[in-house]
Amino acid sequence: MLLNLPQELRDQIFTLVCLAAREPPHPSTCRIEHRRTCEEYDFSRAPIARDRVWFERRALENPMLSLLLVNHQVHQEAQDVLRRISDPPNYAIDVMFLKDGTLWPTWLSVPKLRRNLGNMYAQFRVFCPPNYLQTLHTDDPYGSEDPGPPPIVWLFYHLLSGFLRNGPLALDRNEDDGGFTVQHLILDFLPASEKGILPFASFIQYFKEVDDMVAPSDVGNNPTRGADESLLAAEYFAHFIRALLLRLLNLKPTAMKYGRILYENVGDIEIRIDGQFKWRLGIPEMLSKLSFGDNLGPSRVVTPEQRFWHWKQVALARRRKAGLPVERE
Repeated sequence: MLLNLPQELRDQIFTLVCLAAREPPHPSTCRIEHRRTCEEYDFSRAPIARDRVWFERRALENPMLSLLLVNHQVHQEAQDVLRRISDPPNYAIDVMFLKDGTLWPTWLSVPKLRRNLGNMYAQFRVFCPPNYLQTLHTDDPYGSEDPGPPPIVWLFYHLLSGFLRNGPLALDRNEDDGGFTVQHLILDFLPASEKGILPFASFIQYFKEVDDMVAPSDVGNNPTRGADESLLAAEYFAHFIRALLLRLLNLKPTAMKYGRILYENVGDIEIRIDGQFKWRLGIPEMLSKLSFGDNLGPSRVVTPEQRFWHWKQVALARRRKAGLPVERE
């Protein structure tokens, strides 16, 4: 009997239950009827690709729910353990990227809901989609005839901004009330499941264009030569996401409304390849050095430069309030 165990042992059991992580899924276990998209919501401001991110339909469950329903004593002890678990809590999510240009995110660990998080670990895995997961998309996610970034760029922005605004509740909320803050965002890109999955040429072209614009002096930009193709796919994938983040953080006029959420809600970003550190994007330092440059458009009331400096002060204040690191100016 559980209650016959010593208190210390029960506390350890309750802690293990609370921190237990789900196993990441495999495409063979996923079903479209168990997922849904969020194209009707505007929380990400992504104009396209909302119908390419397939969230779980099922509601997020409290890992301690079964214990909380046992009896009054176990309920109280489980609540005490929840309160003692690290605050801010750490979250983990798995993101499957399928070759057809769709994302399938699955929350692995959400010990308790909080708006201010510690570490947010996101692992990215690449697969060929099985036939029964083939969606109705026939357009090329890596190219677009319209001006602006291709769908593949908006795909990841939709996922990132959706989390920062609504956390694990992306399907249940459609509001902008400050969102979720993350002290340390860790993006880990794992080797692809098989060869020939990623169109290397499309990724190379994108991150070369962005690197030329925002990081020309970064000598670490060349992907590893002679690497195993599955690991090379992870590295190119990581380069692509890094390029996207750099474009957002550069905060050019066309990107300001999309990129400012990173400055307001994220402490810093670490990028890994197969668990090994690759880059750190130091957001506090970048925000400190950020200055007004380009014309953001005409204004009869407030100049674009005044709007920029006002936003920067608001962003710094929000970071301090959330306990995110701020560089001294």
